[in-house]
Amino acid sequence: MYRVRIGKQGRIVLPKEIREEYDVKAGDEVTMIVKGDEITLRIRETPEDPVEDLHGLAERISIGLSAQELKRLSDEERLKDFIRGRAQSA
Repeated sequence: MYRVRIGKQGRIVLPKEIREEYDVKAGDEVTMIVKGDEITLRIRETPEDPVEDLHGLAERISIGLSAQELKRLSDEERLKDFIRGRAQSA
C-alpha cells in the first residue's frame, strides 16, 4: 500500500518502486476502474499495433470457445431467429 498526494490538476505520481517493479514509462497506458469509493489502476504499455493488441486480448479472454465456434453459434442463432420469424408471419 502506498500513500500519494494528488497534485495540481488532479495528477498522481506513481512511486518509484512501482514504476520500476512494473516497468512503467512515460506514455504507458493506465486504465482506471471505479467501483463506488474504490479506484483500481491497471498498468500496461500502450500498444504499438492496436490490432495485434486486440488479438492478444481475445486470446487471454477465454470462454472455452474459439472465434470460429463463436461465429458458427452466432450464425446458427441468426438462422433460427430468421426461421422463427418466417414461421410466425406465415
